[in-house]
Amino acid sequence: MLAGLSPQRRRLVVGILVVAMAAAVVGVFFAVRAAVPSAAVRQDQPGPVLMVPGLGGSTGGLDVLARRLEAGGRDVTVISLPGDGTGDLREQAQALDQAVDAALARTGAPSVDVVGYSAGGIVTRVWLADLGGADVARRILTLGSPHHGTQPATGSVRFERLSG
Repeated sequence: MLAGLSPQRRRLVVGILVVAMAAAVVGVFFAVRAAVPSAAVRQDQPGPVLMVPGLGGSTGGLDVLARRLEAGGRDVTVISLPGDGTGDLREQAQALDQAVDAALARTGAPSVDVVGYSAGGIVTRVWLADLGGADVARRILTLGSPHHGTQPATGSVRFERLSG
């Protein structure tokens, strides 16, 4: 394939291949790192479940699932988000963080399971990535969460890691 190319083009093709392979290795590293649960979080003992509602903050859609989990013996809290779930994602993630702290203190459990519905999944993602959620989250489940944006927001809004 490269034999018919000039030396400059061969170097260009080889350089592109090297960059692509390096990018793939870095991508795999971060994907594996994100998929591995924190060693500090015990996986054998389920703790309380916190449910995070979506945009608008309505908890009605989560109540059915919450009751089923409670019937199965789980401690469940459907949290209320500031601004009815329409405000700043960091403030909402901080509300989740406070609810997690309260649930852990109340139950004495070492970890929590979090269910984020719709935009509540994005709130959960901010909490996990930026507020230490990885240190106490045993399981995270997001339902219908727009992790890759939404049709109206394509090109103008995207999720980015929030920093201090």
